[in-house]
Amino acid sequence: MENLIPVSYKLLKGMNESVILNIIRKMGPISRADIAKETNLTPPTVTNIVNKLIAENIVMEYKVGESNGGRPPVLIKLNPDFMSIIVIHISTYNLHQYTLDAELKTKKKEKNSIRGLKQEEVLELLTSVLDKAIKESPQNVSGIGIVVRGPVKMKEGISVFAPNIGWRNVPLKSIVEEKFGVPTYVINDVRAMALGEFHMGKAKDVENMIFLKVGYGIGSAILINGRIYTGASDGAGEIGHTTIDVAGPQCSCGNYGCFEALASEKALVNLVVKSIKEGMDSIVYQMAEGMLDSVTPEMIYEAAKLNDKLAVNALKTIGRYLGIGIANTINTFNPELILIGGGIVQARELIEDIIIETAKKRTFENSFSSCRIAFAELGDDATLIGAANMVMDEVL
Repeated sequence: MENLIPVSYKLLKGMNESVILNIIRKMGPISRADIAKETNLTPPTVTNIVNKLIAENIVMEYKVGESNGGRPPVLIKLNPDFMSIIVIHISTYNLHQYTLDAELKTKKKEKNSIRGLKQEEVLELLTSVLDKAIKESPQNVSGIGIVVRGPVKMKEGISVFAPNIGWRNVPLKSIVEEKFGVPTYVINDVRAMALGEFHMGKAKDVENMIFLKVGYGIGSAILINGRIYTGASDGAGEIGHTTIDVAGPQCSCGNYGCFEALASEKALVNLVVKSIKEGMDSIVYQMAEGMLDSVTPEMIYEAAKLNDKLAVNALKTIGRYLGIGIANTINTFNPELILIGGGIVQARELIEDIIIETAKKRTFENSFSSCRIAFAELGDDATLIGAANMVMDEVL
């Protein structure tokens, strides 16, 4: 445990070095003069620190920039080879491993199936994959990020409950750090996606955002002043389990009428299947070859594109419930952006207008006018981007 000092940070002597390094990471290639403007440090201080970072091969002079009348500036960027980080993403059926350089470019990736594996076997696979990745990394590994489904305690690095694996209160951070001596950070998939969109997606220029991942369930993440808001016990963001209709269907959490029970992809499938059983005609029935248990959201999206009346109406119903839940969220948090991700994005053309119309009717005017409702575009890439940036923020 005594080795738990990020490799890159051993060379840094104070806050100014860390501030400058993060500016270079996030804004580079950047000139020394612009670093001074961004940090409010004096030019001599910036020059001394940058020269030290160059001497230690942490940053590098990249190229000559455009002149604004004087001598052309030399632009500085991170040296991609000064460190590596590893990201593990445990999705529903697979364990993905990525090795990234200091510029967060993927240098190696690997996928292993976890279908049918027991809880202990998934943990054994995790440590085995990490052992291999660390040994094969071309540079010292300065940090590890682990993405899991379900609630986590980020500070303690505990997977509280991973529904796809069955893990409960697994101390991933301490397990990995004790075995490998590398600082390790744990985050759930929805928060990772939100951070990914914040760094490189639709939320790039936004400080206050609510991210809604609408898939089989509804997960959410809250960003305030550019940081994940976790709440008093790391439980903030369970917007999917706020009540929309007390007389509504039962949710997986046991309550009735939750946002998730009315507006998720599972709710969409349930609505279509129920309507078909009640005698309504739909090409979804033919797509599923008469086996209603095999109906998927993708079938409904495809049917809606073919103007199937039941599929279109079901999506509009889901859109209205999404609008109601989003209105509640806007009234509560007054964010700059509500960003919708997950599988429901495939139905954007059919539900976007009704979501916005419903939310507008149910939101205070001043809150609605300052909030944008948009759909995410990074897809699954957002998870890796978010997790990698989380590790770099912690390491640097």
